[in-house]
Amino acid sequence: MSLARPPDIIATVAAPAPGRARLGPVLAGHIVFTLLNALLLANTGWLMPMLVRLRFGASDPRVMDWQTTLVTAAVPTFMMVSIFWNELLRRVKLRTYLFLFWLVALCPFGCVGFVQSYWQLAVCQIVANAGLAGGTPLTGKLLKHFYPDAVRGRVFALLSAVSLLSGIGGVSLLGSWLHADPEAFRYYLPLAALLQLAALAILWLLARRTGAPDEPLAAATPSWAALLRPVLHMRRALRADRTFLRYEGAFMTYGAAFMLCEALLPVLATDRLHLRYEQYAGATQVPFRLAMLLLTLPMGWLNDRVGPVRTSGLAFGTLVLYPLLLVATCWGGSSGAPWGLTGLTVANVVFGLGLSGVQLGWTLGPVTLAGSPEKAPHYAAIHATLVGVRGVFFQGLGMLLYKLSGRLEVPLLLAAGAFTWGAVQMWRLHAAMCEPAVNRDRHHFTT
Repeated sequence: MSLARPPDIIATVAAPAPGRARLGPVLAGHIVFTLLNALLLANTGWLMPMLVRLRFGASDPRVMDWQTTLVTAAVPTFMMVSIFWNELLRRVKLRTYLFLFWLVALCPFGCVGFVQSYWQLAVCQIVANAGLAGGTPLTGKLLKHFYPDAVRGRVFALLSAVSLLSGIGGVSLLGSWLHADPEAFRYYLPLAALLQLAALAILWLLARRTGAPDEPLAAATPSWAALLRPVLHMRRALRADRTFLRYEGAFMTYGAAFMLCEALLPVLATDRLHLRYEQYAGATQVPFRLAMLLLTLPMGWLNDRVGPVRTSGLAFGTLVLYPLLLVATCWGGSSGAPWGLTGLTVANVVFGLGLSGVQLGWTLGPVTLAGSPEKAPHYAAIHATLVGVRGVFFQGLGMLLYKLSGRLEVPLLLAAGAFTWGAVQMWRLHAAMCEPAVNRDRHHFTT
């Protein structure tokens, strides 16, 4: 790997390649889109399980725990349909795709403002997350088209920093508003969902400015063969590209640990620590986003220097501390010691530090390994689809282990072991990629 200094991002923006739109205006528009987008999506992940725990869930804790798992598991599980969204992206105009994405993914979150029962909330959550799976191939397609390889990591890091700042503001606003008025979600979510229409219109204008293809790449004629083709292509892609397969294997291990922690965090916050909306937001969402913000730009620089494999391996290793700190928080919360709330905050700071590297590896790894712009959305869709596979199994496993043992510590210690093994897998993959024979024989799947 060359140690020469990569081109400065500002210089690259100022001097675009022939035939490419100036990146300054494109990046500015992308920043506005990101600001608007985060106002909604930064709040949906934490608010839905807390609405179950504090508002719409069953009075029986045994039932409520599984209701919570259904809502939290919907987030990763329905990423499995990302591969089908990618097929739709190939078959319809980009503007049609963007409107369908808003209708299926973002509008249902706005409808949560009108729900009156747990099952109405669950339906909105399931539909919305099935729609959000369409964001991954779209992001892969546009990132590959908008920005050159030499600066994509730093551009994505900058966009992530903007998203985190907007998310911190949105989470703090909604958490405080809910403390003053428990009905505040009924106003905030519909307004934030409507703002997404403007956000997606900006994205479409950027795509037009940069000459992104708007016409379908394949015929839109529906058939059973077309329905099964994405699954068959995913299998063939993983078999043909052994490096991508091993990358996905390491992310599968990391994802198992992530899901174990994600399923149990609302239980820890409510049953052990008895937190309210604003306390939960202040101890989890704000600190992990602040920590991510601190390291996102350095991680973008690191990704451009060493690549997504080593960046992900470092991030997985950092995350080993996250479930261990949650275990300490369990002990503090059980004994009534003040460490409970403090421990949850510290754990989420560490979580954010690790996640700053994961988000780069998660998004840019498939885009980088794809090699060409045509393959980028397909690789991104495969990556997102496999998130659903681990979400289906490991969130339920985490709750089951907790129910059988009666202790949150059991699945959390298992998560620490999985984070460790995921880091080892990434570093072994890096070593294998440095071998000349592997680099020479590596093949990419052609869609």
